[in-house]
Amino acid sequence: MTQKTGGLRERRRRETRQEIRAAALRLAGEHGYDKITIEMITAEADVSHRTFFNYFPNKEAAVLPPPPQLADEEVEAFTSAGPAHPRKILADLTELLLRGAAERPPQRDEFAATFLLTREHPSVLAAVLASFAEFEQFLAGVVAARTGERPEEDAPRLIAALAMTVLRTSIEGWVAEGLQDKDDNTLPHVERVMTLVHALLGP
Repeated sequence: MTQKTGGLRERRRRETRQEIRAAALRLAGEHGYDKITIEMITAEADVSHRTFFNYFPNKEAAVLPPPPQLADEEVEAFTSAGPAHPRKILADLTELLLRGAAERPPQRDEFAATFLLTREHPSVLAAVLASFAEFEQFLAGVVAARTGERPEEDAPRLIAALAMTVLRTSIEGWVAEGLQDKDDNTLPHVERVMTLVHALLGP
């Protein structure tokens, strides 16, 4: 789910997933989330029902923002760096997430549409929270592989949770600003939140 692989086939899979998600969000905006069906989404995206379910288990999943795609070699470089101060590991993990996000830059309008749905539909909010929790668990495993601990131990779980908080808070601030500058990206927001986190953690 979280590693990217090269090749035309994998790129096409990412494109198809994005087309389905864009269709679902577009229809939700036009008709209301409660009124759209999987049949409407497949027709809008011009895919079969079988293709839809190859990518998403249900309608809620189709409107979720995808997690950053982390390249195997970058994850390996992170884990092979070995133990370090928790703040260093947090900074490195945040940079790893940013590189993943740079591979597929988030779309502000799509995140805004998803955030709106989470406020209006508990099922979408539950799906988003479950997706975040799953990805956070993956990150805890990545941190544990670097520190030599178990993923369920406190340090890997806390570092993963902080990294997710930095990413989520940054994206929420980025979406809320609503700037239309084509060169705008999430990096300044991440840097600002990371500075605040370091200030809160102390020297």
